[in-house]
Amino acid sequence: MKKDSLIKGTLILTFAAFTARILGVFQRVPLKHLLGDAGMATYGIAYNIYSVLLLVATLGIPSAISKLVSEQTALGRFENAQKIFRAAVYFSLAAGIAVTVFLWLIADVYAVRISKDAEAALSIRALAPALLVFPLIAILRGYFQGRQMMTAGGLSQIVEQILRVVTAVALAYFLLAWGFSREWAAAGASFGGVAGSVGALAVMLYFLGKLRRYDQQAFSAGQNA
Repeated sequence: MKKDSLIKGTLILTFAAFTARILGVFQRVPLKHLLGDAGMATYGIAYNIYSVLLLVATLGIPSAISKLVSEQTALGRFENAQKIFRAAVYFSLAAGIAVTVFLWLIADVYAVRISKDAEAALSIRALAPALLVFPLIAILRGYFQGRQMMTAGGLSQIVEQILRVVTAVALAYFLLAWGFSREWAAAGASFGGVAGSVGALAVMLYFLGKLRRYDQQAFSAGQNA
């Protein structure tokens, strides 16, 4: 796998961020039509607490991984880079489990006592599983940035947003069409975040497999030289 140049990497990440923002704006129009103002408020409450916990679980770690992996790789210490990556993966899995369980347990208390919207509890729980994998996704994105390969991270962001928007709108629409309440429709929309996270992780794991095969081939070629 070829490394991305600085200009190419910047363009990829910029395009991914721009696409994600456009899709986010596009999503609000059909969701507001389906859920109404109250439903959108419920949906927003779930994403607000989710975003805070995701920030806590990943704060500064992707950039730190990127820097450490980049430094070790530049020095030719590939085994050290892999040790750093493995340690970060273990941390991300532990952090993901911890914040997911925490969010699941506090959903009722947060919805009723803090947000003053009891219907938000279901949306919070529908979104909670995304926290299982997003810390790992953040680690993988940092790792690929450290290896100067931005395509994986950029493509994962685009796939994440597409799946999130499509799943959120589709579930909200069909749940309402099938006679479910607005509370369930908002929860279905929140579950779009889980679908997006699974898609993003699948993209990252695909590129990780390609990178490992490339590294193994490079290592074998070095030994035979």
